[in-house]
Amino acid sequence: MSTPSEPTPMPSPAPQPVEPKAPDSPLGEPGLRALQAEREARAESDRKAAELQQQIDEINAAKLTELERAQQEAQAAAEARQVAQSDASEKAAEAARLRFALANGVPAAWVDRLNGDTAEELAADWESLKPTLVPSVDPNAPRVPAPLPHAGPQGGPPQTEDDLLYEQIYGPRK
Repeated sequence: MSTPSEPTPMPSPAPQPVEPKAPDSPLGEPGLRALQAEREARAESDRKAAELQQQIDEINAAKLTELERAQQEAQAAAEARQVAQSDASEKAAEAARLRFALANGVPAAWVDRLNGDTAEELAADWESLKPTLVPSVDPNAPRVPAPLPHAGPQGGPPQTEDDLLYEQIYGPRK
């Protein structure tokens, strides 16, 4: 097993002059330069840490036995199979719902509201949803005004002069 080679340090870029943001800055020019140097050192240490982590991952991957690699691959394949099966069952349920809707005249806007996995469950759910449907109105049908429940006195048959005189003397007929 070979030992990992030491990463060659990259030359740091020449420090750029830092200009103070305000003449009355609490850090002053020396403080701003020190802050910039700290930031550069932090970026360099983060880069080195990432390189070392990558080397550790490569070493660990090389140490895995053939059996462990096969187990990892099998686990990944099993997870992919499980996802594919759940997708297939969702698609099958959607197809069954669409077939039921087409066969039973369910409006397209109501297809997503149907719940159930079998035709019997879908039929029972559709029967519970039917009463909530608003009946469709034929735009060519003649319009009939709805009766008013309390419309007040309604006019009866035309009255003659004798009937009007009788009502004036004795009141309305019962």
